[in-house]
Amino acid sequence: MTTSAHHYIRKRLLRTLYITHRWLGISVGMLMMSWCLSGMVMLWHPWPTPERAAAERVHGLLHLPAHLPVIGVLNEPTTRFQSFRLNMTGSEPVLTVVPISGVPVSIDLRTGKSGSITPSDARVSAQAYATMVGVQSLPVFTGTTMDDQWVLDTPGRLTGFERFRFSGSKALVVYISSLTGDVVQATDTSSRAWAWMGAIPHWLYPAILRRNPLTWKWVVIVLSGIGIFLTLAGMFIGVLRLKRRWPCSYYRRWHLAHHLGGMVFGLLALSWITTGFFTMKPGGVFASEREARSPVHVTGSVTGEEILAVLNRIIHLHTSDWTDVRSVFLQGRIFLAVTDSAGDHTRLDAQLSPSLLTTTELGASATFLASSDLYYFNRPTHTRHFPVIRIAAANGVLFYLDAQTGEVITAFDSGAQKSRWWVYGPHDMDFWSWLRSPTARLVVIFPILCCVLTIYLTGVTIGMKRLVFIKRRWCSK
Repeated sequence: MTTSAHHYIRKRLLRTLYITHRWLGISVGMLMMSWCLSGMVMLWHPWPTPERAAAERVHGLLHLPAHLPVIGVLNEPTTRFQSFRLNMTGSEPVLTVVPISGVPVSIDLRTGKSGSITPSDARVSAQAYATMVGVQSLPVFTGTTMDDQWVLDTPGRLTGFERFRFSGSKALVVYISSLTGDVVQATDTSSRAWAWMGAIPHWLYPAILRRNPLTWKWVVIVLSGIGIFLTLAGMFIGVLRLKRRWPCSYYRRWHLAHHLGGMVFGLLALSWITTGFFTMKPGGVFASEREARSPVHVTGSVTGEEILAVLNRIIHLHTSDWTDVRSVFLQGRIFLAVTDSAGDHTRLDAQLSPSLLTTTELGASATFLASSDLYYFNRPTHTRHFPVIRIAAANGVLFYLDAQTGEVITAFDSGAQKSRWWVYGPHDMDFWSWLRSPTARLVVIFPILCCVLTIYLTGVTIGMKRLVFIKRRWCSK
């Protein structure tokens, strides 16, 4: 092939790349710009969550029957359980048991019948939460939902949540678990508005799309993949269009700002889009194994007969000051995390005697943590519980336990640990503790996002001008 042929092919390929970059920028530039703007919002306003202190105190004092009814699920000799819980939901004492395999079961301890709690009992929890957050109006039940915009990724949604609305300026909406009566979600006018400006456009999270997880996943993968190609193509073109003397570019005006902005901040833009692409775990890359992270590796499991024995001891104790009892198994032994009316927590053994948790009984890998480590740390929008005990399980998973009660809080397997460094670390820009402070968010991360925004803002402006030019040319014919 002659030199002129090589030159012709190279010229045509570059021309194709220029045109592809231009029209991709026109078609998806607004999406790239919205990702930057919504990312700025999410620095201070993440996805709505209930106020933790209020949500933990919606249950009243435990009023247990004098004798346990027949509980069929606990009398099955082949079934083993990984946890159970006692609490009041309205006037109903509820026992929730979680088998090793299968779905959680909620049981009314007055009758022994399993099933969902009634809306009238759920209403009590909703009203208690609203009162604690300063809303005095009465709740209005609006049905059971599992695919509301605000609960699409909430654990336990397949069993349904009871939804209550409150009148007033806040327009509070509270979602109650139909199994336990817990407040699982709460939104108001402000949190919903910020979510529509932040998390929903950033995650492409409108309910109409998110209700189909597979479709949503592939939409995000394809669009972020296009964004990666668009940014790479722009950086390549930008290198070709550089010159040695100021202003270092063959372009002028908006094109100049777009060119130089891409050269200076293009790698940051590419990093954010690429890591956003990998949050979808395409092809299983960085995916976590649910089985590996199961608390059972630390807690072990027990039989229904063992649970019944503990329940009978609780009933015979005639306690009048408990509001919540959670099982805290440890290597197949039963312990309890008890919450009293003052909100204080106590750890008891199976005989209902106080039992302090020590790192000795957790093995040589147990480490007491009063502050953050590489994986478990506070963020400006997410406060972690401390102190905790970290355990390295035999399968390499890091488990974090409440240092007082022994409850498993979270776990990081190999996939989650790699994601921390290769995906979420660069995406959230929180490798170092000082970057997680509110001040750093304001004076470091926000300005950087503004700089990246200029790439897409100038690109969209150029694209709009191009469309206007094309329209005028067609209209003049």
